[in-house]
Amino acid sequence: MTATTKQRLSDMLDADLSKADVQEMVEEDQTTSKPSTFSDWLQVASVEEMKASLKSLLDVGNGQALEQMKIVLEEDRAHQDWVENQEKAWKESKDKKESVDKDEPMLPASKKEDVEPLMDAHNVQNQVKYIPLRLTAEERSLLGILEGALYVSEYTDQVDVYHAGSKARRMALQIQQVCAILAGLVVANNFDVARRPLMERSFADNNYFFRMVFEIGRRYKILNPDKLRGSYGKLIHMLQDSVKGEVVRQLDFDCVGSVKTVWSVVKGNAKALAMLQDPLLTIATKEIYTEGKTRAEVGQESKDKAEALVELKKKYAEKPPDGVAPPKPAGDLAESLRGGPKRPELEGLLTEERIETIVASISDYFAFLRFNREPVDRMIGFLKHFFNPKDSGDWSLDISRGRGGSCLSHSHKTQYTFVLQSLLLWREIMGNMFYLWQMTEEDLLDADSTYRLCDTGQGLNRVQHAPRVSRAMHQILHKVQSEVGNWVGLSVVHLGDRDVPNALVFIDKYTQVPRILGPLVRTLDKLPEVYSSSPAIKHYIDSEFKGVEVVRMAIMQDFFRHGFDGSGDDGGSCVDGRLTSCWNWCSKIEKKAYFPCFLLTGFTGFDGGFSTGLGS
Repeated sequence: MTATTKQRLSDMLDADLSKADVQEMVEEDQTTSKPSTFSDWLQVASVEEMKASLKSLLDVGNGQALEQMKIVLEEDRAHQDWVENQEKAWKESKDKKESVDKDEPMLPASKKEDVEPLMDAHNVQNQVKYIPLRLTAEERSLLGILEGALYVSEYTDQVDVYHAGSKARRMALQIQQVCAILAGLVVANNFDVARRPLMERSFADNNYFFRMVFEIGRRYKILNPDKLRGSYGKLIHMLQDSVKGEVVRQLDFDCVGSVKTVWSVVKGNAKALAMLQDPLLTIATKEIYTEGKTRAEVGQESKDKAEALVELKKKYAEKPPDGVAPPKPAGDLAESLRGGPKRPELEGLLTEERIETIVASISDYFAFLRFNREPVDRMIGFLKHFFNPKDSGDWSLDISRGRGGSCLSHSHKTQYTFVLQSLLLWREIMGNMFYLWQMTEEDLLDADSTYRLCDTGQGLNRVQHAPRVSRAMHQILHKVQSEVGNWVGLSVVHLGDRDVPNALVFIDKYTQVPRILGPLVRTLDKLPEVYSSSPAIKHYIDSEFKGVEVVRMAIMQDFFRHGFDGSGDDGGSCVDGRLTSCWNWCSKIEKKAYFPCFLLTGFTGFDGGFSTGLGS
């Protein structure tokens, strides 16, 4: 029995997909010399071959090709109609609201909304449903093993290609290979505990363990968007395929489980729900800012946080019944290999360790808000402080199409409003990032929602509708529109099309906001300090830019103009095009006259790191 299982595991690790089926291998060998895509064929085809191809498309007998062309044209027409309908709906809604407002007294923005209001980012009671739990030490150990398995996996290289044969069979085999690699690494890491469960039982028998490990990777990515930048795509695409009916039948188990949140711990426990209302929780989880404070003040705030946590434990901690061992920490290897906790009387127990986890998770949420929202708040502050929408002064924000790479034409006042509403929209998105991420995964991992592999102009992508994310984004957009009044530009949110193929591309785009604005804010903050640090630097800035305040204004003016000018490959004035314009501005930073000033402040780039996170 043991030898057979070991041989099966070894065969799984050594499986060669090109040899999985003899017939498939022969077919692939016959087509290796032929172009794999229509784009490749266009590069090598002769004029005669192109003419013959066009004639064959017009041939009535070749109905399949004509049908494919009709489908593509219908999809493009449907997308254009959808964009026009979206714009028409927003304009009608705005005109109707303006006509009503003429006959009614002015109301606060929150009273003028006709949709369900969004959650306040600082309201813990509402956000707990989406705040992921901090990983325990045991879970972090498994996370390292998952990273190793995903690093060596070639899942998307093997699956997201055009090929003959059963695609579901190929998906299942690749998922089994990842599970086999995980099993081997876990056994090597903890031989005594993992050897028998993982070597002598099937993958389906260990379904709880694999589902838990995959959930740990997803939860860690939500908490740390700058990490797993190469591996998360493989993981989510693998899980996206694993929910397909044919793949599930071949695997014989489900790889996807719910992400653990603070709500999953506190729901159903009266004391835990009461703790969320306790003012001590606010003290125990608040962010400590050091700017403008003495060491004694910072130390006192840290002491208050620690004392608040101790008091919360005294008031709300529960002990297991007499003679019953306390519950194992989340991610315990032995317990997960046994199929999870088997003591229901301890499931909802609010132990001291769980209180610490809840407090730490909420603290992580506020730290996440600070890192992601603070750069946006700072840029909004710079815009309002240094620029006046009614008077351009010496630093006008006006842009003209075709000048300086701009694709839009705006007056100073219009551009000011355009930039402000874009930043306010990003601020709202950053405040609801955990909520949007959960909607993203629900859309991606929906078994009833299929995707199609399509060349979007940026390689093959999985094009899939994202209704949950779309609803959330329109809710956010409506809130911002009600706050800023007149909306400048398009209000279309691209999702499930060639610009934003799926929800993963969407959420990845908006994780770039702090990577763009963070280094920019640090440069603007550090320039006065760098200017005063050396006579040589002071002389350079004075001679080249006529002072440090001038260069700071030049940077802000250029960013507010050409970071929002509709440039970029899929730029424009739509919701997603604004972020594309910013990335386009970032890509040209080295050509700016003020770029040496960025380098003087320690600037290294906007993209951060792929393994160690953001650079300092």
